[in-house]
Amino acid sequence: MSHRGAAFLRTTAFRQTLLSAGLFALSSFVILAFVYVASAGMMMRRADDAILEEMEALEARFQVGGIRDINRYILQRTVGGGADYLYLLVHPSGRALSGNLSGLPDIQPDDEGRLQFTYRRPPAGGTTETDKDDRAGRGRVIELPSGYRLFVGLDVDEENRLVGRMLNTILAASALALALGVAAGIFVSRRFVRRLDGINAVARSVKAGDLKRRAPRNFTGDELDELSENFNAMLDRVEALMHRMRHTGDSIAHDLRTPLTRMRNRLDEALREDGDIEAREQALERAVADTDELLGIFNAILSLSRLEAGESRSAMSRLDPAEIAIDLAELYQPVCEDEGLSFDSEVQQGLRMMGDRGLLSQALANLLDNAVKYTPSGGAVALRLRQTADGLIEFSVTDTGPGVPEADRERVVQRFVRLDNSRTLPGSGLGLSLVQAISDIHNGLFRIEEGPGLVDGEHGPGLRASLSFPVAAKESKT
Repeated sequence: MSHRGAAFLRTTAFRQTLLSAGLFALSSFVILAFVYVASAGMMMRRADDAILEEMEALEARFQVGGIRDINRYILQRTVGGGADYLYLLVHPSGRALSGNLSGLPDIQPDDEGRLQFTYRRPPAGGTTETDKDDRAGRGRVIELPSGYRLFVGLDVDEENRLVGRMLNTILAASALALALGVAAGIFVSRRFVRRLDGINAVARSVKAGDLKRRAPRNFTGDELDELSENFNAMLDRVEALMHRMRHTGDSIAHDLRTPLTRMRNRLDEALREDGDIEAREQALERAVADTDELLGIFNAILSLSRLEAGESRSAMSRLDPAEIAIDLAELYQPVCEDEGLSFDSEVQQGLRMMGDRGLLSQALANLLDNAVKYTPSGGAVALRLRQTADGLIEFSVTDTGPGVPEADRERVVQRFVRLDNSRTLPGSGLGLSLVQAISDIHNGLFRIEEGPGLVDGEHGPGLRASLSFPVAAKESKT
């Protein structure tokens, strides 16, 4: 046997199929054995009942006509060898008086007086090969008054042969069921293993560094197809993370180069200011500000990494989202007034959700910061909390700023992505990435859509950023 064939025989699929085939064959054997036992028992019971009925009739004759009547009846029944029953009337001396048997069976009866024996029919007008064969019989012996003994039996050879053929058929059917089960198991297992080999081949290719490979699917919806679908989704996620990691490295280098260069220049400028202490202090203060900006970027990266690793899931609790919305509305209303923006809030009460209050506040604060940062003076910002028609709890922040082009709405939530119109404004490009991560750990949905449109013909199309979360289940009363 080849190495591949031996390996196939060791597969779980083959072993499970072989076990199933064995259990099927065993169950088939048990069912057929029950049919065999029931059929054989019914045949023997019918023979016993017929023997008992004939014996009772002979006993009734003995009561009426004595031993002569029984002897005459047996002679009439056995003359010519055409009797259905087997008879033997024995004299007290042991001599056979009448019947179609040469002697009583030399077998002890069972507890109910029944005899299972073999015999040979005496020749009737000539001996044939069949007459010479041993045949199976079944009968009873009773003691009559004055020492006479009477045997009545039936030939059950045909019934025994039928029962034997049934047994052979059962054994052959069980063996055939086992063989067909093994053959079907080999066929199914090979098909299963081929599909599993396809998935393993993709896994080996991915391990070797080829992230473009995907597991084959047959779109039947079975377990392996579902495994392939989930495996491919995982590979899509891994590929996206690898791409993001490479992009993140480039973005970090790009975004940190400017503040680091600026900080170096300011420190160099401070070193050149020999006598002007005030100018040196200003340069150092600006360098400290650049350092704070760098620390802010690194802290945002660490926070985002912790969120994506799911470290904050344990802090989830049942909370009232209205409290978060009201606190943020009170905080950002004066901020908007200072920037020359109108601010409006609409908060629905009585909602409950599962979440981390600090993370949700941080996500909404990021959205409000962006709205205030990018909305020109004279524009408007709105914060809203409501339950949508499909039963979700939705936070939304709407502004009348320049908005985000539809083509960039998926890209803008990635790390360090900043659109062209925001390059001159402070920021690290991580704010919306944090919002997306916070939404993910809350099993929420983060959407960026077009806002309310032009205001007085001066402002942009605006932006509507929304976070939707499932409603918390009602608390059970104990």
